[in-house]
Amino acid sequence: MGRGQRLGVVVLVSSALAGAACSSARSDAGHERPLAAPPATREAAATAWDDARDDVAAERARLAVAWRAASTPAERAAVRDQASRFLVATLVDRLVPPWLGMPWGLGRDSTATRPHQPGKTIACSYFVGAVLQGAGFTLRDRFRLGQAAALVIQRSLVGGAGKVHRFLSIPPAELATRLAALDDGVYIIGLDVHVGLVVVRGDEVRFVHASYTGDQVVTDEPLATAAAIARSRPRGYFVSPLVTTQGVADDWLVERWLEGDPVGP
Repeated sequence: MGRGQRLGVVVLVSSALAGAACSSARSDAGHERPLAAPPATREAAATAWDDARDDVAAERARLAVAWRAASTPAERAAVRDQASRFLVATLVDRLVPPWLGMPWGLGRDSTATRPHQPGKTIACSYFVGAVLQGAGFTLRDRFRLGQAAALVIQRSLVGGAGKVHRFLSIPPAELATRLAALDDGVYIIGLDVHVGLVVVRGDEVRFVHASYTGDQVVTDEPLATAAAIARSRPRGYFVSPLVTTQGVADDWLVERWLEGDPVGP
């Protein structure tokens, strides 16, 4: 049984959280090591982003050929596993760091598609969408995703049989402990008025998001001590897999990536 299968109650909720308009680390509070250091300059961030996107496109094309050529369930599973591992590593180590420090914002200027885009800020849901596009996912409508409630975004990315894990009003530190029991990978977390990414690596659980709290920039911080997590505690939290190293919970989404099919609301 995988670690993701050992989670407690899983429900598909029928009512969305409030709109996601936005009004990696150990689960202990003292560990502050980020996932990766951001590039030193705005220009370096843009170059790192472009290079990562080019490499994603090349690898997706290579794996898509293998996916189409696979003729047995075992062969297809092997390609999915390769794709899952590649996506997790690329999202965490290459696609997120260039965004760190970019200002958060709302309104028409908050829809940046590249890190540190001049004259632009980034809202929380548009940040999620930009990272998805950088990872090679074809978005059905990035503006609709950027304006959707967190739960709508999550449901659109798990497929008909996918699961959204609901955690009731528990302390952030306990949430981090429970998430550390999931498979390693990248998840989407929906809060009361916010959405972002969660990275699980062993017992490290980090919250990566365009933060409306603190310095109001794209932030990589311990989930256990994140202010936005604490503020959502009264209404709970919703967590869904984006891509994991086990490649079980997110097979549907990985297959959409391999086939180039559109995803999102």
